Amino acid sequence: MEQSGKYIEKGVVTATRTVQREGAYSWLGRKFAGVTSYIKKHPQEFVLQVLTFTLLSLWIYVGSKKVFTYVEFRASMIRQPFEDQYGIMLSYILPAVELVTGILFIFEGTKRFGFWLALLLMLVFSGYVILALRDTWGSIPCDCILEFPISWKAHLWVNGLISIGCIVGLLLDRKIRISHQKKLMMKLSS
Repeated sequence: MEQSGKYIEKGVVTATRTVQREGAYSWLGRKFAGVTSYIKKHPQEFVLQVLTFTLLSLWIYVGSKKVFTYVEFRASMIRQPFEDQYGIMLSYILPAVELVTGILFIFEGTKRFGFWLALLLMLVFSGYVILALRDTWGSIPCDCILEFPISWKAHLWVNGLISIGCIVGLLLDRKIRISHQKKLMMKLSS
């Protein structure tokens, strides 16, 4: 009797899991269809959202990693080819600016400022990389926060790609804002 009870209990559990799984697949299918439909109707908004989320994630990650490994980060800033006092000052300022940049991407009203600040940071970082590539200070180890070591040239490429993403984000944001304003004006005038 117990064995048959376990069998029935097990059968019920198995049947319930199958129904739950089919329900989950159905739900995922509906969500995927909804996302696909949105992408087809609003490709520019989708690209802007992807860029926004990517830059938000990047800046939050980079800034928080510097905070969580502050001792190592501060030491690497002091090893840079400028006065120690500037390295110490930058060890406080840089993580804060990077975290603020990431936070700006969270809110619709500040997203544009996030793109501008990210672009400005990339231009400053790229200028520093160019000086390093020109051997301005001699050999400088790359103490970047990335999980894998890359060369200075690769850094310049990464910075360039991020800069292009910022520019595309700014252009799309402007185009979408203008489009929304025109639609609103048409609604108000009719």
